[in-house]
Amino acid sequence: MNIKQIVLVAWLIVIISAGGGFDVGWGAAAKQGPVEPQNIAYDFLDLEKPFGAGKKHYEYVAGLIQKAKTRLPLRSSYGRDEAFAVLKGVDSLLRGEGFVFKDNLLLCKGIDSRIIDCDNYCTLYIAIAEVLKIPIVPVYAPNHSFLRFYLDDGNYINWETTKNTSYDDDYYIKVLRISDGSLKRGVYLKTLGRKEFIGVEYNTIGAYLLAAKKFSEAVPYFNTALRCYPIFSSAYHNRGTALYAANRLRDALDDLRAAADLDPNRASTRTTLADVYLDMKDYGQAEKQYRAAIELDPDNYVPYNNLALIMKETGREEESRIWLKKSLVIKGRKR
Repeated sequence: MNIKQIVLVAWLIVIISAGGGFDVGWGAAAKQGPVEPQNIAYDFLDLEKPFGAGKKHYEYVAGLIQKAKTRLPLRSSYGRDEAFAVLKGVDSLLRGEGFVFKDNLLLCKGIDSRIIDCDNYCTLYIAIAEVLKIPIVPVYAPNHSFLRFYLDDGNYINWETTKNTSYDDDYYIKVLRISDGSLKRGVYLKTLGRKEFIGVEYNTIGAYLLAAKKFSEAVPYFNTALRCYPIFSSAYHNRGTALYAANRLRDALDDLRAAADLDPNRASTRTTLADVYLDMKDYGQAEKQYRAAIELDPDNYVPYNNLALIMKETGREEESRIWLKKSLVIKGRKR
């Protein structure tokens, strides 16, 4: 097998553990889901049934795939030119359907509104690719999904679905500030298996519930996301945030430390980790994490403000005033 064949075989082998734990309709979906061929978008919709996914969404995806079948310049083998023609063809199809990129969480909601985020863009591309045998697979970066098209010679093209263009790996490393440690451990820029991408959807549903302040309901989704994708730093971050909101400080601390270990360059993880330490009155660790957050994202006023609180609490009144002044200046810039 060449690298293209190995990657695609790995993508098609899906084993979701049925032994215990949390599973929203996965077994039932396999028996009662839509007509074949099953694809990743159907799988996501199966998981979104409790949140409004229904027959019209499956039918829409089926219709979209049929349109792709008649419009795309499909080949039995692909070089760079042929791959770009297919990728641009899918982009044209989705834009013609009215889809625009904007923050959104659930696929079913995105189909209704035609507003979809990077994860859902990738999902629609991959649903088309699975059925039409196009060698496209997902890749995860910090808070972002993109695609990788594997060519017959074993090379690949990264495809940025939100911008209808291609970037090399170095672009994502630089722009998203991915650490060497995260790359070496396979946290980011690794081609995802199908099971791992299902984990991204569980994390997405958990984030949807987290945004709705349903913290206890969100946690099981993050648990399953991590079973599917054990080095998923975003799921650790999100679960830690949910546990913190539920006042489970020790559990939140463990998750946020794990998230920071996997992705040391995520400023929001450092800030939330510092918040937990602050609530636990571990002022030394809280100060350390807030300072790290500021180094990573100097335009967020919150760590400055909270450092002022720490300084005041520990008797450093002059330093407190300095940090508070910095906080107010930065906050004023964002108005």
